[in-house]
Amino acid sequence: MEVKVIASRYTDRPKTDPAARIFRIADHIAVGGETRAGRMYVGDEFRAVVITLPPGDAQEPHMHPATSHAWFIVSGKGEVTMEDGRREIIEPGFFSVHPRNSVHGLRNIGDENLVYIALSIGA
Repeated sequence: MEVKVIASRYTDRPKTDPAARIFRIADHIAVGGETRAGRMYVGDEFRAVVITLPPGDAQEPHMHPATSHAWFIVSGKGEVTMEDGRREIIEPGFFSVHPRNSVHGLRNIGDENLVYIALSIGA
């Protein structure tokens, strides 16, 4: 399995207004069959992004030496790929954790959009 290493995240993203504390997930979900990462919150300590993957689309296996992720599945059905080619099915209500330097990828295996929130800590 080929694994891309993503060394750092974008540092030029505008920060969210510190006074903003409540966010509507639906405002960040893509419609119209496109893959989209909608930045819901960007702060100094963490980021929250709503990612929409249409059927058959994927984030190929990759890892981050300086970033940990937690995924909260909102809708759809996916297959997570991890170290050693391990694969797990995830659906709404699932939570998955991908610490720094761990391999993770996600493919939409359903017939509707796969939507999840990626909470990221680190560079």
